Amino acid sequence: MEHKATIKRTGIRIVITVLSLLLLNLLFAVSDGFASFYFHRFYVSISAVFRRVTGLVPFSVGDLIYAAWIITAIVFLLKLCYKMIRGRWTETGALLLKGLGALLGVYLAFLLLWGYNYRRHSLAVDMGLDVRSYNTAQLYKLADTLLLQVNTQKAALGDTIGLVAPDADSAMLFDKAVHAYEQAATQWPSLRYKSPCIKPALFGKWLNYMGVTGYLNPFTNEAQVNTTTPLFMQPFTTCHEIAHQLGYAPEESANFIGYLVADNTGDPRFRYAANFEMFLYSTSQLSRRDTTLAKKIWGRAVPGVKADYKAMINFYKAYRGPLDDYSGMLYDQYLKANKQEKGIYSYSEVVGWLVAYFHLN
Repeated sequence: MEHKATIKRTGIRIVITVLSLLLLNLLFAVSDGFASFYFHRFYVSISAVFRRVTGLVPFSVGDLIYAAWIITAIVFLLKLCYKMIRGRWTETGALLLKGLGALLGVYLAFLLLWGYNYRRHSLAVDMGLDVRSYNTAQLYKLADTLLLQVNTQKAALGDTIGLVAPDADSAMLFDKAVHAYEQAATQWPSLRYKSPCIKPALFGKWLNYMGVTGYLNPFTNEAQVNTTTPLFMQPFTTCHEIAHQLGYAPEESANFIGYLVADNTGDPRFRYAANFEMFLYSTSQLSRRDTTLAKKIWGRAVPGVKADYKAMINFYKAYRGPLDDYSGMLYDQYLKANKQEKGIYSYSEVVGWLVAYFHLN
């Protein structure tokens, strides 16, 4: 009787959760007013509260939550196997139902706390850009424009050994990123960043096996930066993750905002990191259309830029393996499930935004 009562209670919670999900999806689909309330009032307020609270803790709360969930999942599977082996099918059913209920609850929390930002209107509305398809000539012009930027900035840094001189610690890097957003907000008010909360990922080296340079924890709204990656990559990663905190969920949007913020600050390391990242995206896209033109662009890169690219490639070589491939496939499906049809290739879609931004006709 006890297990039947548990199954009944769990079933009711699952029905309520599913109905809540359906109702919210319907409201987003039929009511622009409700969507606007979520994007511009609810999310702005709730995310700031979470950042203010988790910002009081010096380490990543979100990473500890993830670790606890992994342990809980392992214990759950062990219990499930035990009950199945013993033939306790009623208990097995009750446990499976509780697991399903927990997953649905986590999914609902994910959507409410951050995930619905994937439904946000295009960044073009906020930035006033006319983003269209681009041809190979425009792509070449973009790569050439960015090449001039990275060559000039690398020369100004006076560093040709593959790593930009590091900040004293990650806290200084994060403070500079916050300052960069303060500067950007004077020109683009939608980029105003309240209650900063940026932290080094606790499991940075493990993230390298998955090729993760940073991420936003949707349940705590902490921006996590993998500080074990090459130093010249970290300024842009930080700006990218802050863009996610502001509610810009699509990766191409976060890339574009990260670029705008980092490139418009006075810090040469931020400007170089932003242009280096966008240069890689543009030449990668160009190589898919015309490898000769892409090689021509790379041939004009200064030795320091080539050294940084080689340092990045060599860094990830040490972590290449099956986990990288599997995590890439899973993340690709995650993005597609959240209205990013091109999956992991969505990051490269920033190229179209840059073509419009530089007015390359």
